[in-house]
Amino acid sequence: MGGCASYLQQKPLVSRQSINLKSANAEKTEKMEIIPIPEKLPCHRLYQEEIVVLKQMLEERDELIRKLNARELDQVQALQETASEISRAKHKLHRLATQPETASKIAEVEVAMAALKQTRQSEADIAFQSLAQRSLDAAMEAYRQKDYSNAMNHAAQSGEFIDAISNSARRNLESQDAVLSFHAPILLLVTQDSSLRTDPDSHSKVISLLKKNTHLTATSYHGNWLHVQTKDNLSGWIQSLSVDIQINDQNFEK
Repeated sequence: MGGCASYLQQKPLVSRQSINLKSANAEKTEKMEIIPIPEKLPCHRLYQEEIVVLKQMLEERDELIRKLNARELDQVQALQETASEISRAKHKLHRLATQPETASKIAEVEVAMAALKQTRQSEADIAFQSLAQRSLDAAMEAYRQKDYSNAMNHAAQSGEFIDAISNSARRNLESQDAVLSFHAPILLLVTQDSSLRTDPDSHSKVISLLKKNTHLTATSYHGNWLHVQTKDNLSGWIQSLSVDIQINDQNFEK
């Protein structure tokens, strides 16, 4: 044969070790958990829009609260103006009082006071009874001086405190109805430095410290607490043990 060596195509040699590695990798690939890639991530703009909406809601709520507070303040001022009008009307009526009318009113209050003293009183009742007695004494003194206007005023104040003691709703301190109004404002005087509070509770917020001899006008009561107003238009609650009635000739509005 003519000296040409025949060409034989040689295949690459693959070791058994290489085959084993490939097989092992294939098995691992099959066992791996495929984690899906989200098609769309949350949009930052959507969060921003939601934040804007929430801020707007908060601003609207704050505005509503401000309007409600303003409305409540208007109602308080209206009540205070009404109380002042009632006080002036009562005083004008009492200025026309005659000696027989005044004597009759004082006698009526004396009978009510005598009946009250026959009953057992709580600590709150005793404080109100003391104010009632002081008012009655002032009425009798004014009557002796023929000052029938002030005599009638003091007698009416005494009757207000006696009625307050007799009112059973006053003892129900858990009820909103326990805050009761006087028929006419009562002029008082602070007897010692005392706290004016937001609520009829010794733990409530202090609005102001009232100095001794501060003039007050009481319009309502709750237990042994009085809701009062100062000449500076501060209003709040003070304990009845911290006040006395005003008994000089300048007490009543003209």
